[in-house]
Amino acid sequence: MKPITTLSLSNDAIRAAVIANPYTERPQILQYRTVGLPTGAVVDGEIVDPQTMTGLLRGLIKNAKFPKDLALVYTSRRVVYREMTFPEMPLAELHDTLPFQVKNYIALPVDDSIIDFVPLTREEQAQGAVLHGMVVATLRTGVEKTTTAIQNAGFAVRSVDVSAFSLARVFRDQSRDKAIAVVNVGSNSTDVIILSQGHPVALRAVPSGADDITQAVAKALDIPFDGALEIKNRIGLQNVVGDERLEKAEEIIRDTTSQLIVGIRNTLNVYNTDHPAMVADDIVLVGAGSMLAGFPPVLASSTNKTVTIGDPFTHFIVGEDAKRQNINVHGPEYAAVLGLALGKRPR
Repeated sequence: MKPITTLSLSNDAIRAAVIANPYTERPQILQYRTVGLPTGAVVDGEIVDPQTMTGLLRGLIKNAKFPKDLALVYTSRRVVYREMTFPEMPLAELHDTLPFQVKNYIALPVDDSIIDFVPLTREEQAQGAVLHGMVVATLRTGVEKTTTAIQNAGFAVRSVDVSAFSLARVFRDQSRDKAIAVVNVGSNSTDVIILSQGHPVALRAVPSGADDITQAVAKALDIPFDGALEIKNRIGLQNVVGDERLEKAEEIIRDTTSQLIVGIRNTLNVYNTDHPAMVADDIVLVGAGSMLAGFPPVLASSTNKTVTIGDPFTHFIVGEDAKRQNINVHGPEYAAVLGLALGKRPR
């Protein structure tokens, strides 16, 4: 199969990669690009300024020669996950009934939403076989606005996935004989994905991410977002002494990060309580927000779990151009982008 472009949009940047031999045992990463975004172009993972975004995306085709066939990982606070069980039936028939079956279980207007069901397990019960899996829903307007801007740039959007399932494909092998938690700290939300025996068994989107920390610093110090981002990246969760302004920033970073950690810890506690025979004691940390200085050890001590930074390259051949671009340094923030090229070819 010819190379494809894989793409994610977050509040801070466009992240895109060119993948040869996608959907095979060993796809190859040919090149990647990170394109910084002006504040407000993307908010909560959804495009707000289509004209600016289309222009920047067009540059990937014109200047970097990215393939026009594209797979998108969609991230938004308004993506909802719900574990649900349905009587076994053909998936096409089940999809037709989803709006009626889930309307009382998701906090979105079903008539204005895109709703899908991903079966994870099949179980025989006394009343007949059932499918247990994950309902994924989000507002249609956000997806359509995003894909329209991408297509106006010259790309052909061939598939759209959510980051949770893309990441599950990347790290499936680490959960063959145990349960692990993949924690993806994005700009506007954090995915907590529990994998067991190579499959996702629980998902939760914590409505907090790296930008919430930056915005809290900006508000506390009364400075622009970009200035707050520079301070956050410089000091992280490291102790600051002797500079009253930076000491205040560190306090805000710790307080805001602790709220995020509570959401992560609660998700793990609920899963581990319900699954005492296969608890998740290992956290694989990815996402742009995972690079905050001091965050991994703080997360480890707060959850009493082993925390490692995720390596998304296991299933890939890294091409020479990508090596020269030093993609290995950016592995955690590109994990979901790379996962789009793994697994079965989208229909």
